[in-house]
Amino acid sequence: MFKIGYRLWAIGKRLGRVHSDFPYRLLPVASCLLVIGCAPTKGQIVLTPLSSQSPEYSVSGKSAVFSNKDIKISILPLNSSEIKERLLSKDAANPLSEMLSAPQYLAFLMDIENSSKGKILYNPALTALFDNNMGLRKPMDYTDMYSLVSNASNPESVINTMKDMFYDLGITLGPDQRTSRLLIFSGIEEGSREFTIEMKEIYIGTSTIAVSFGFRVTEEDNRKDKK
Repeated sequence: MFKIGYRLWAIGKRLGRVHSDFPYRLLPVASCLLVIGCAPTKGQIVLTPLSSQSPEYSVSGKSAVFSNKDIKISILPLNSSEIKERLLSKDAANPLSEMLSAPQYLAFLMDIENSSKGKILYNPALTALFDNNMGLRKPMDYTDMYSLVSNASNPESVINTMKDMFYDLGITLGPDQRTSRLLIFSGIEEGSREFTIEMKEIYIGTSTIAVSFGFRVTEEDNRKDKK
């Protein structure tokens, strides 16, 4: 449907250069109405952490938390307004702010704190998001981000501005160090109601742990005038 609308728009634009007839000038508008009118609108997803029987897991406000004597990991799901605000905080013209706040993306702010005497190593390549339909998604990295803005006039500048905002390569934290970055997943399917983030092989010194966090969709607001 989008391709049809785009072709109508392109035809109308070309004809409008040659003919000044009013009907031709309506074609671009009609094509836009065709696309907008037929495309379903999906609301903003609101995720709530699921509770766990394990004493190492807890829910703090809107965040899911894993904590023991060595490490604390908290994951806060962000809605579209929050991810947009965060991306615009470093670059008011960041084109990714609109792209990554679309319904097919899920964004999480993840904090990791090292309370051990050794080093902690977290590798986002060993993290995955599962939905209730058995879908699997890996976190987006800088290569994925670059592909979204590759046609922009300054893609390198956009990506460099976002340096240290996303978990991309492995992160090493020394004792008493912490980090706070974004995990963003793409390809989210409409109708998914539950999500699980699984993290394998988080190194604490020479030992490893695996953690998982569950979330449920509790609201999907389709109101366009939501404040």
